[in-house]
Amino acid sequence: MALYKVSYVIPGRPSAGAILTRRDAPRVGEIVTLHGERYRVVEVIELLPPQGVVHFLHVTLAPADEPRA
Repeated sequence: MALYKVSYVIPGRPSAGAILTRRDAPRVGEIVTLHGERYRVVEVIELLPPQGVVHFLHVTLAPADEPRA
């Protein structure tokens, strides 16, 4: 079973991000909730090669109510 260490970043809101562990990989377009707010995944980047079953990902988020670019 793979584990994903995910660094969530919200541009323009440096204190709103988080680092969480997930059992599934985030996907572009997915909606996630952080700190009670809904965000849409706009970018997923592998930070490092997997270390055994652990994958390290960077995810850029945008508020879910923002129009898509």
